[in-house]
Amino acid sequence: MVPWGHIRIPNYNEVAMAFTGFSTDRLVGLPPEFFSEVLPAISLASELKVTLHIFYRLSRQRGTPRRLSWEELLSDQVLRRSLRMVSKLRPYEDLLAEGLDAAVQRGSLLHVAIPAGGRVGNWYLVHTAANRTWAEEMALARAVLSPNAANPEPISVVRLYEQNIGLVTPILIEELREAEERFPRAWIEEAIREAVRSNARSWRYIRKVLERWASDGRENAPNRAERSINIEEYTSGQLGQLYRRGSDDSDL
Repeated sequence: MVPWGHIRIPNYNEVAMAFTGFSTDRLVGLPPEFFSEVLPAISLASELKVTLHIFYRLSRQRGTPRRLSWEELLSDQVLRRSLRMVSKLRPYEDLLAEGLDAAVQRGSLLHVAIPAGGRVGNWYLVHTAANRTWAEEMALARAVLSPNAANPEPISVVRLYEQNIGLVTPILIEELREAEERFPRAWIEEAIREAVRSNARSWRYIRKVLERWASDGRENAPNRAERSINIEEYTSGQLGQLYRRGSDDSDL
């Protein structure tokens, strides 16, 4: 039992590399709802670490709205070191995307994708009323400035994926663009719907659906009757193992 009024400091012989204490009394503020509503529901360590780190980074910013880009978080060495403690085997980018996606799905963070210079910038903000208003104004501004505002184009594949599946990372954007070149637009939309119906919200699932349709044809595809299934392809080579197992349970 520690005597009243006694301060116990860890002994380095007991704990290696013990934390030596905080260098300042300055604290990082967190809204009370984080403790009463968000924290009790978090089960992923990646989500907790990413959320807290974003609060820390944004508390040091000036100006409005306070926000961080995907690239800034990807190059953050403190966050990288923190997420490596979650798993040393998984890539940092996967852990970061997992944590961000979970926080955005929960509603504690906002994700705003802003096209610029032929690319899409991904920004993350704390979900407050002011930040939500800014995000909505940004979306409205993009619609007004579009040269085809009178005849709006169909929603982009990237936006469609983001609305129905989850976080869109820069690498995933490139894969979605490649998919648009390889497969008909209607196929991609239907594959995303199939992923939602099957509760298998991942790009790997969607990509396998598209590749299966490309190999076997689709019921409503123009060339389905003209294309025969290459049995040899499915019983040997790279797809042989998948054929013998019957299905890829890890993704489907």
